[in-house]
Amino acid sequence: MLACEPLIGWRIIADPSALDTAAWPAGSTVVRISPDDVYVIGVAEPTVSDPHAIVTPEHGFNGATLTAAQVADIAMRHIEWQLPSSRPALAQGQIAGVPSKLVLHADGSALLLVATAAHHELVARIGALA
Repeated sequence: MLACEPLIGWRIIADPSALDTAAWPAGSTVVRISPDDVYVIGVAEPTVSDPHAIVTPEHGFNGATLTAAQVADIAMRHIEWQLPSSRPALAQGQIAGVPSKLVLHADGSALLLVATAAHHELVARIGALA
């Protein structure tokens, strides 16, 4: 069964150049959702050089670490769109009919992100993984 756990993190909306040059806290995982939007997974509060940045705790995501085999299984059985071939990459779309994100790593593994409110539905629809 997919183990989808609550994540502790920070949401930052800022000038893209401030996000490009930010020094992120050690041990954090940075997910660039869009040019001006970053989700930083980790407990330490990040800072950026943009004085107008919005930095707020983010409690809205659950996540699961997937092996390369699990990513392939989900892609084959639960995704109706093409995953990016170059890695690392962020892929966003419906997975088993639930809006989700895949942070695809160079080794083929991934971090699956889903809204906390929808994670039970995603887990129920995906079921057992390869």
